[in-house]
Amino acid sequence: MADKYQIKHEGIVETAEGGHARVRILTQSACASCHAKGVCTAADLQEKIIDATCDRPYASGDKVTLTGNSKSGLQAAWWAYILPLFLILGTLITTFSLTSNENLAGLLALGILVPYYLTIKLLNKKFFKTFSFTIKPSTE
Repeated sequence: MADKYQIKHEGIVETAEGGHARVRILTQSACASCHAKGVCTAADLQEKIIDATCDRPYASGDKVTLTGNSKSGLQAAWWAYILPLFLILGTLITTFSLTSNENLAGLLALGILVPYYLTIKLLNKKFFKTFSFTIKPSTE
């Protein structure tokens, strides 16, 4: 039952030291597996590097499976997309209601993201602990 709520990605270890590793994974959108992807420009296939924790030593080039909790994925979506959207809308509506100046409202609504993402950057270590992946040897 625990596997039902797990995010899993196959990857290759790039570097590993001291309980942490950087793993290269290949992500694809739903479009990438579509039969019409050859004629569609929306197909998306990307390589990403993920920082993960490991409980044993790994060497560069080892095939591994990254696992994470799907609940963490929802929390990450909240912090990265949903909360900033509410901040933008709230700032836009409040500023426009108070000033009736569309330009100022739009500028402040976008400007609110600067301190928000700077704060997220400062809390990076806390988020790394919360939203971490773990590594297991690949089952191939």
